[in-house]
Amino acid sequence: ITQHFIYFGGIFVINFFNWNSMDTVENAEDVQSDESEYEEIAHTAAEVLELMEEAWLNEKFAPEILPHKYDIVECLLGQISHVEENLTNVGNDDLRRSLHQMELDRLRYLVSSYLRMRLEKIETYVYFILKQEEERSQKGEENYLNKNELEFAKAYMQSLDQHFTDRLHFWPGNIPTEWKNQLIIPNIHSFVFMKAKNEIEGVMVSHVNEEEEVVDLRTGSQILISYSNVGHFIKTNQSCLI
Repeated sequence: ITQHFIYFGGIFVINFFNWNSMDTVENAEDVQSDESEYEEIAHTAAEVLELMEEAWLNEKFAPEILPHKYDIVECLLGQISHVEENLTNVGNDDLRRSLHQMELDRLRYLVSSYLRMRLEKIETYVYFILKQEEERSQKGEENYLNKNELEFAKAYMQSLDQHFTDRLHFWPGNIPTEWKNQLIIPNIHSFVFMKAKNEIEGVMVSHVNEEEEVVDLRTGSQILISYSNVGHFIKTNQSCLI
């Protein structure tokens, strides 16, 4: 399923297309024109902002990098541009200008903070993340990084490799490469606060005495739990971190 966001004066229309795995780029237009596989969902600017805040909180509290939400980011950037255009018609002494400017600053912070957190995770776990991305590509799964993030990660890894090569060229014998096999990985067993967005069955809860219990969560339920037990529900939009 591919999502496309289109902005119409305060309303965002999300187009969902169902792509068959056998479809090629050449027949993509035919697939899009098939009304049976086409669905539109309209989102207001406030709803897109809510989606962005949720993506931001999930990325902030999740120990690992999550699937990117750049479709939402692009929508929010479109909203920012729209508000900036409207501000040109408002006088500097108008109170509305100050209020809208405050809202713009909040939106910019939300977007920049989200992007910055993802870059920090990429820099910290670059070898581990790229290894996972390669495995997903081999399995035909959707990548967690978008194109620009993937290019940045590869360039950053090359810079690290070059740095260690330059600094260790004086090492007697062969340059040690064992450190590349000792990947820095995120602690997925850290605890997080999770809120169920709908009913979830079969959540594994670990107790102090190392016993495990399977519980069902109702919509709106909140729980403190190991991320390793609920990471899948976060990625599939069944729950969110708070």
